[in-house]
Order: sequence, then C-alpha cells, then structure tokens
Amino acid sequence: MTMAPWGIHWFRRDLRIVGNAALRENWQQTKGRTLGLFCFDSKFLGRSDFSSNRFAFFLKTLKALKKDLREQGGDLLVIDELPQEAFLKLLSYCQKKQLLPPSIITWSRDYEPFARTRDAEIEKLLKENRVRTKVNRDHLLFEPHEILKNEKRGEFYQIYSPFARRWLEALSSDEGQLRIASQKKAKSYFEGSRRDPNLFKIGWQQLFKEQDFPWQDTMESFEKINARQVTVPIPEAGFHRAYEQLLRFKSNLQSYKEKRDFPSVSGTSRLAHFLKNGSLTVPQIIYELKLTNLHWASTNHGPLQFLKELIWREFYYSILFHRPDVEAQSFSPHYRNIEWENNEGFFERWREGTTGFPIVDAGMRELRQTGWMHNRVRMIVASFLTKDLLIDWRWGERYFMKKLLDGDLAPNNGGWQWAASTGCDPQPYFRIFNPWLQGAKFDPDGIYIKTFVSELQNVPAKILHNPEGDRKPWKYPDPIVNHRARSAKALALYRRS
Repeated sequence: MTMAPWGIHWFRRDLRIVGNAALRENWQQTKGRTLGLFCFDSKFLGRSDFSSNRFAFFLKTLKALKKDLREQGGDLLVIDELPQEAFLKLLSYCQKKQLLPPSIITWSRDYEPFARTRDAEIEKLLKENRVRTKVNRDHLLFEPHEILKNEKRGEFYQIYSPFARRWLEALSSDEGQLRIASQKKAKSYFEGSRRDPNLFKIGWQQLFKEQDFPWQDTMESFEKINARQVTVPIPEAGFHRAYEQLLRFKSNLQSYKEKRDFPSVSGTSRLAHFLKNGSLTVPQIIYELKLTNLHWASTNHGPLQFLKELIWREFYYSILFHRPDVEAQSFSPHYRNIEWENNEGFFERWREGTTGFPIVDAGMRELRQTGWMHNRVRMIVASFLTKDLLIDWRWGERYFMKKLLDGDLAPNNGGWQWAASTGCDPQPYFRIFNPWLQGAKFDPDGIYIKTFVSELQNVPAKILHNPEGDRKPWKYPDPIVNHRARSAKALALYRRS
C-alpha cells in the first residue's frame, strides 16, 4: 500500500467545482488527489414524482460537471448503485487488492427528509469502516438550524416576515458577509482566470487500473434510456450556463419588482433549475448581484424584492427541515380534513390546459411544452385547482414535480401549501384568485395567453378576459366551472374543516 492518500467527493445536488466547500475540503486534505463520484439511487428514480424531463436536465448538468473536472485534471464516475452498497463495495475492493482506501469522503448537506435519512446511514457506515467524513453547507446561505426564533428551545419561525428580518440580520453579520465574500472566486472562475489543468491530481482509471474494477460509467446509458421519455427541449446546463443566465438577469435587476408579475415579459431570473442541481448557489447569486447591504426597508426595490424571493426559498427549506411531515400532509392541522371533491375529469382538463379559463390554460400548456411556468401563473393555476376545482393541493404538487425542470421539493411544497392556504404563513383561505381579473391585470393584451393557447390568437382582449365572452367561434371550450359559485363553495368547504 504505497499509494498517496486520496479522497472521494460524493456529488449529489452540488454539481459544480467553484464555491463547493466540501469538495475544497477534500482537495485540501488530499493535496488534489480527489475523485468525484455520483451514485444513481434507484429509490429516488422510482419515486412517484420522478420526471424524465428534469432527469434529462440533471444528466446534462452531470455531463458539464464531468467536463469541467476532466479539464482540470480530475474525474467523475457515474454509477448505477445505491451509495450504501457502492461505498461498501469500494472498500471491499481496496482491501482485496491491498490498495489504500479513501482517507476522506466528503459531501454537501441536503435537507430533504429522504436525503437526511440516507446521509445518516452513510455517515454511520463509513464511521464503522474507519473512513473519515466531512459534510458542509452548500446551496443555502443559512442552514435551517442557524435561523431560529428561539435558539435555546430550537423553536423555528413559522411566519415569513420575522424569518426574513432575522435572515437579513444574519446576512449583515461578519459571518454572513464572509460567506458572501468567499464566492468571489466564482466570477473569476467563470471568466477563465482561475482554471488550472492540474488542479486535481488523479483520475479513476489512473487509480484503479485493474480490469475487474466494480463499475463502468453509466452516464451515457442513462442518457439513451431516458431520452425516449423526454417531452420538452432541455436547456444547456452546468455552472457556466448558470452564470451566463445570472449575468443576463443582472441587467434587469432594477426593474424586477415592476416586471416580475407579467408573464409576457422577460422579468424573472430563470435561475431556479440551476439552483435545484447546485450549478449555482444562493451565496453566489448574492455576491454577483451585490445584494449584501440591503435591509427590510431598503428603497432599492428591484434588488430587495429579488432578495426576498431568495429568502422565501430558504424559509421553505427551514420549514421542510423542521417539519418533514409537510411532504405528505398540510402544515396546518386545521386543514388536514378538507373534503376535497377531487373530480378526476376536472383534474385532467386542468392538466391538459382545456379549462376554458385562458390564463390557466396558457400556464398549463406552457408547463407541458417547456417544463417551466411563470411564477405569477403558478400561483394562479394553483389557486384555481384548489379553490375553483376543489382538488387536493397534493395532486397539483405532484404534477408540478413531474413536469417542472426546476421541481424542488421545499419551494414547490411551500408554494402549493401557500396557494391552498394549508401551509405556514399562507394566503388566507378566503383570498381566492379570480382568474379573469388576474389575466386582465397581468396579461392585458393577451400576449402570453396567445403564445400558448394558439386557438385564441385572433381573439380581442375584451373577449379574452370576459367570463361571459363567447369564444366558441375560435373553437375554445366554455369555462368548466363558474368562478363565483365555486369560490363560495370553497369558502364553505374551508369553514367546515
């Protein structure tokens, strides 16, 4: 065993090199002899909310990461094996071949219930096998245990506003400023000035030259199999594409507050799918957009509004961490027994975008055609499903996870429970979006609607947004429900719960 010490960084949802604290820790400890490993978890791939489209984007992100690693002397092995089994098999192989086992295995923290259980098992397994581990914060700026209402009692915030104020205080602290300043390297890495072809000192084939090595890389086989199920165009992926999008958004930041609610305008960041895979992180966004000196009452409205949206994301992660049960049930016990109608015919019309409500149908068709939906429209279609069609929010949540390229458990769950008034700090149950008024206010000329509902391209706006308007000449269906009547029924339903 004359090998020099080496390590493994177990990639999951931190798919980038720069600003990856756990990867850097490994690199420092092994003097660059760090190998990347990604394990496809069959349990994850078998989940009911699995999305072939999102998986295709994930694979594209992995491919970009592998390219980045190899250009800098490193490597990434993608295998079809549970991590528990993979690590045991690797340690057994090293023992059999009298090879030095990894001296350290690192990974970035995940906060979803499934991941927390898995990671605890892995940490225990490696400890029993005398392998050192190190786990670091990654895609959040502040972890759920760091922003608490009462630290002594471990009491967490259940209302967004006080959470956000406390979060902003933490941002202005020395530690918060240090975390943001540490992301300076991301910009220089993007610009190419910090890339080093000898950053990493080892590859999988260099270390394991034997033909009986347990694994072959399975990335390409997964790509080929999954490609048959893909139904939307898959965007370019990886850190560099993410940073390019961040810079594009930067030029629109000042007008974000005014433009973000209009789906026909390019006013949002379009960064969520990069955040989901860890191609980009919240700290990196804050550094590049210079959001470090904002406070709750700042007059810099565009930047502050966007920062508040990033805080919403961390708020929902905090809720999921402290209340993992929200993955399966309402946060509020009061609304766990709502007598939803759950009309399957209505649900199918909602999914297909044939409800007869133009703004709703445009959103649902945009989702099916592109794998994305504008945030304002997400709120509209969620309110419509739960409070007009009286369908359980979990049906919609699962469907979004199947279709969204940016499908992310914490913000998706939080957003749906907010719309359905069942979550923490939700909209009041009596606040029911009127889809006719929403369409008229946020898409007055029907530009967005006509982009995705082709049969309405020649319909005048006054007919488009009129609940009594006759759209039959354009072969568009009548509304499947009467909004006013269904709103009244929804109020009664919530009051009875």
